[in-house]
Amino acid sequence: MWSFLRREFLYFLVGFVATFIVYLFIRFDPDEVLLGVAIGAVGGIIVAIVLFYLERKFPERIPDAEER
Repeated sequence: MWSFLRREFLYFLVGFVATFIVYLFIRFDPDEVLLGVAIGAVGGIIVAIVLFYLERKFPERIPDAEER
């Protein structure tokens, strides 16, 4: 059930962000909106790289069936 809710929330979030960006293009200057989207994309890439590095450096320890 949690995976279903997580997936639905992700779909909602993608739709919300896409609609919000379209709204910003209508409401404000497109150059400023594109600059904001580009800055946000760079920030997202940096966060993704940092989290990927931390997951590789500190992997989760899932106990095997033998250890339980």
